[in-house]
Amino acid sequence: MKIANQVRITKAMRLSSIFRTSISSIALLTILVCASAVSASEPRAALLVTQELPQQQLKDEIRDQVQEEVDIAFGRTAVLLNGLVIALTLLPTAAGVGVWFLWSKLSKQTTIARQEIESLHYDTISQLKLLISDAESILGEIQHQSHPADVETDLLLPDAQIQEFAPVNYGNYQQLLTADDYAKQGDACFFENRYEDAISAYNQALQIQPDLADTWNNRGVVLTRMQRYPEAIASYEQATTIRPTYPDAWNNRGVVLLELQKYPEAIGCYEQAIQAKPDYADAWNNRGVAFSKMQEYEQAVISYNQALQVKNDYTDAWNNRGVALSKLQKYEAAIESYDNAAKIRPDFYRIWYNKARCYALQGQIDLAIENLNRAVNLNPNLCKELAKTEADLEKLREHDAFKQLIN
Repeated sequence: MKIANQVRITKAMRLSSIFRTSISSIALLTILVCASAVSASEPRAALLVTQELPQQQLKDEIRDQVQEEVDIAFGRTAVLLNGLVIALTLLPTAAGVGVWFLWSKLSKQTTIARQEIESLHYDTISQLKLLISDAESILGEIQHQSHPADVETDLLLPDAQIQEFAPVNYGNYQQLLTADDYAKQGDACFFENRYEDAISAYNQALQIQPDLADTWNNRGVVLTRMQRYPEAIASYEQATTIRPTYPDAWNNRGVVLLELQKYPEAIGCYEQAIQAKPDYADAWNNRGVAFSKMQEYEQAVISYNQALQVKNDYTDAWNNRGVALSKLQKYEAAIESYDNAAKIRPDFYRIWYNKARCYALQGQIDLAIENLNRAVNLNPNLCKELAKTEADLEKLREHDAFKQLIN
């Protein structure tokens, strides 16, 4: 409807312009014709013909120009409509292409990120495995170099619940330290094997705040390492007085009493620890050691079984259980315990040494020498010295293989 109105307006405007132009032409033509008529005296019919011809041409020109304007207006409108249709057609396609491009880029980045995460995960696990392997090697060397108090049973010495903290350094402002600061200093000194400094720091902490059960316990651990057993027992007693259900302090006190060969008292301490913490594998194992020292091997086996029920990969408990079973002459069960211990920790020389003793008591000479050889390979000096006087290896001493291995 708007286009039709525009066409009508255009026609009117063009007609008005044409008429204005045409009027001047007609007037001029009329003047000439009249002048010619006056001068030449031509008849009136000629003038009428002359007037009719320009009017017909004028009409044709007007019609042609109007038609031209209409065609131009229609063409422009058609071009505008075609452009709009094309834009509406291409817009969804362009949007789809853009979304596909963004999705492809996001998928690629996601894949790269996943690959980087997997690579980092693999590298982290590999580093952890290397660190664990190095730690096990260092621990094995330390144990090989330490002097064993008893080859038959491997006592679990307490490291207690000491948390490692970096040393607190306040320079010359020691008066600003709190009890907790001194306790952390003592822990740091303990892990650096600076036992005297650790005791001094713990004493400072307890002087400020005497009711720190953990500090009393940790002080006892350091004194145990220094073999100052009466002072260690006094520290553990303070810890259990402040906190009667303190399993670590009871267990640690039991270890000191075991060193002092006060076996019934040690067992009482272990039972206090177990009462406070029924799944305390170390206390169960140490209780079994105390019963073994008292030659009550059946009670010892019961304790070791409880420890292994809590912690099935407990190497010391498997080894100690094998010793107790061997004392009860249950050799096959003892060897099975040693085998379980060896699966967990094959580089532990005491397992192979105790297994050799068990085979020797059975009269299985070849197996005894084979296991003794493995023990000697892991710790040559100690195992050779022990084998020279070991009563359970008496049946091996006349054999050349034994003499060659020991000498």
